[in-house]
Amino acid sequence: MRLRAALAAIVVIAAACSPTEVTTTATSSTLRPSATTTTTVPTLQTGVGVGDGTIHLAAFLPLSGSLAGIGQSILEGHRAYWRYVNDDLGGVAGRFTVALDEVDTAYDPAPATAELAAREDSILGISAMLGSPVTRALLDANSTMPIMVGSQAVPWAKHGNAVYNLAVPTYRDQVTVLWDLAIDAAGDASDVGFVAAAGLYGDDCLAGTVTQPKIISRYPAGTTDFEGVVRDVDRAKVLVACVTSAELVRIIATGNLLGFTPPIYATGPSYDRAVLDALEAVPEDLWVAGGPPAYEDDTPGMQLFRTVTDGLDDINTWTFVGYAQAATFHLLLEQAIDDGTLTRSGVLAARGRVGDVDFGYGWGPAGFDDDGILPHVPVTVSVPDPDAAFGLRAIDQ
Repeated sequence: MRLRAALAAIVVIAAACSPTEVTTTATSSTLRPSATTTTTVPTLQTGVGVGDGTIHLAAFLPLSGSLAGIGQSILEGHRAYWRYVNDDLGGVAGRFTVALDEVDTAYDPAPATAELAAREDSILGISAMLGSPVTRALLDANSTMPIMVGSQAVPWAKHGNAVYNLAVPTYRDQVTVLWDLAIDAAGDASDVGFVAAAGLYGDDCLAGTVTQPKIISRYPAGTTDFEGVVRDVDRAKVLVACVTSAELVRIIATGNLLGFTPPIYATGPSYDRAVLDALEAVPEDLWVAGGPPAYEDDTPGMQLFRTVTDGLDDINTWTFVGYAQAATFHLLLEQAIDDGTLTRSGVLAARGRVGDVDFGYGWGPAGFDDDGILPHVPVTVSVPDPDAAFGLRAIDQ
């Protein structure tokens, strides 16, 4: 098959951008079409959002409001990747350019749902999104299109059209790794605390704990005073945090005032270098699961990322998220074309057919589960590194 025959193309492209010779073995898929030995173009069934050599997709992101900065970074990474596909690869499978409709959700489910309805007959799918509220609203709208989820929570899998980012582990998987590490550090599971806001994100993290936490605090979303939260868990020797970056800052600052400074094992969304820099000193005893590869890594995948995003004013972890969402969607488009069905159902079926793919990030292959929905992505554990562009340095996998 064309898709599998060109599986090493990403390595070649990235290596060409560096004077250092790179040798990598990929296991299953590709991001670049290869030449074919026949001039006969196989019959391809197409559907909504595909026509005249163009695939129409949309990015549903908060481009206004309090999360506009994050939304813009995701969009820039997403745009950069599709520019690379269109300009450098000659389009998806060398046949289709991607046209991206940029939709401002303002992180509000109501307008996002209205925008979805307005595009039901014109786009193939949604290739970028942010946030659980918008994800829930769009998946509950019963659209037939593939929808890139805006958070890596396991319950989205009950929706057959959910597409997960293959560069980010689920929150459940992140906490499973963190919980084991925290128990090793504390010496006993009963000495490990767990903190998370009420809601889907926290629920998914709690499902990843190997044993039910005996020291736990679940607080209402929107909480800003964390004295009560810290007092709930202040007898813990180690703390597992499934929070936002702003909440982690408040937990750490409040803990410092109350004399509670345990090692913290945090999920990926809990860490944002820019927010933690507000403390003027990132805690030494902080471990983060599920973070992105280091921007400076010499792996083929990160060499390619640097090349594709060259020229952007601000490259951060959210830029990588948008880039990786596009790379995942591209993978499915290539497989759907290889299968002869570039339709919504064909793209969704591609999740169960791509097998494992090594994007060249250095952590090995990722893929979808046996049902072709949930992602299985290696969980890398990182520590803060002030010299790293993304603020993290991986220490384990």
